Amino acid sequence: MSPSNVKATVRMVVASFVAGAGAMVLVGLVAPVAMQGGLSMRDAFANEMTQQAPAIEPLNVEAIEATLADAERSMAAARASTDDNVSRLHALAN
Repeated sequence: MSPSNVKATVRMVVASFVAGAGAMVLVGLVAPVAMQGGLSMRDAFANEMTQQAPAIEPLNVEAIEATLADAERSMAAARASTDDNVSRLHALAN
């Protein structure tokens, strides 16, 4: 055989092998899904859903203000406990 015939034969064998492997993959992966109805049209239609607005509860303003006041007291206490350290840092920095 001439070298061009050998190349053509090798290409044909490789192409045939690739086509066969592709067909086996297609049959092995797609066929079970299609058989189980994974690709059926009846499942493709969207179900109608009724949307309900969530119930909005009124804000408890007193509880919010109490939480804010507690946070302010906590911040003031923390600030008071670190004021002397901050003033020392300013003195060292200058």
